[in-house]
Amino acid sequence: MKSVVSYKERGNYGDNQYRGNCSGYIIKDLLTQFYPNSKPKKFVEIFSGGNTGKDVAKELNITNSIHLDLNNGWDALTSEIPCGADFIFSHPPYWDIISYAKQRKNYSVNDLSNEMPYEEFIKKLNLVNEKIYHSLVNGGRHATLVGDVRKKGKYYSIIKDMNWYR
Repeated sequence: MKSVVSYKERGNYGDNQYRGNCSGYIIKDLLTQFYPNSKPKKFVEIFSGGNTGKDVAKELNITNSIHLDLNNGWDALTSEIPCGADFIFSHPPYWDIISYAKQRKNYSVNDLSNEMPYEEFIKKLNLVNEKIYHSLVNGGRHATLVGDVRKKGKYYSIIKDMNWYR
């Protein structure tokens, strides 16, 4: 597996009409990379949006998976993350470049895609990532898919600016 990946097609994973939906191949590749001869005991997907991870789990026959998002009433800032996961995949909003409230047709003050100063977004993302870290079992893995943002002539590197937990 490489750090830069590209797929000819996105596959039949999740709702491809859900803007910001990633290819399920990335989640599938991560799961098969880290669990080549087994399955994770508990797979948790954070910011599940279009249910891509849910479709991957179904295809790989991973029966102990949980998929959390504002769409299903789970709030990343106030709700708990189930403990004991050995693999967590997260695909947070890239700051405010896509307003997911418009896609969901409901507003949440804690939606990380809301318009807010970049520093506030990073602070909130760090709170979520800290919760993710604490919910992992020892030796568990957190894979996060994030991108950089260019806005009004300025470059913002989310991956560089967010805290790292080990």
